[in-house]
Amino acid sequence: MQRNNKIFLLSIFIFLAFSAVAQEKEKQSVRKQIQTEKIAFFTEKIGLTLQEAERFWPIYNEYWDKKNKIEEDRKNQMDAYLNHPETFSKNEIENLVDNYVDYRKQKAELLEEYHKKFKEILPVEKVLRLYVADYDFKSYLLKKIKNKNE
Repeated sequence: MQRNNKIFLLSIFIFLAFSAVAQEKEKQSVRKQIQTEKIAFFTEKIGLTLQEAERFWPIYNEYWDKKNKIEEDRKNQMDAYLNHPETFSKNEIENLVDNYVDYRKQKAELLEEYHKKFKEILPVEKVLRLYVADYDFKSYLLKKIKNKNE
């Protein structure tokens, strides 16, 4: 009887492991699809030439990696509080609030830094189109998600 329990538990473990791998592969596939759509969307909206695109995408991707890191750090801190607010002292909450403002500053400084870089590789009109495309792409994704859920 114990042998059957061990086999059963091992089967469940293997099933869960394969499920986790399948979910991660699906997430990666979705991320890759979004990235492909983003490249096409931005290239069209901004009107990037091949030469501009070659210079633009590495800089833009670097910007987004840094921006996402700031957002991830902010989210982790906020989630820690939201999951266990009772464990935070008044001083820790004050630090959390101050850090929230600091994350906003970091994002603003990052944008300022990369704004200069974007202007070095693109005409100013295309930099403006970049900012519009960034907003439009978020709206596009939200509409796509909404339509998928209906």
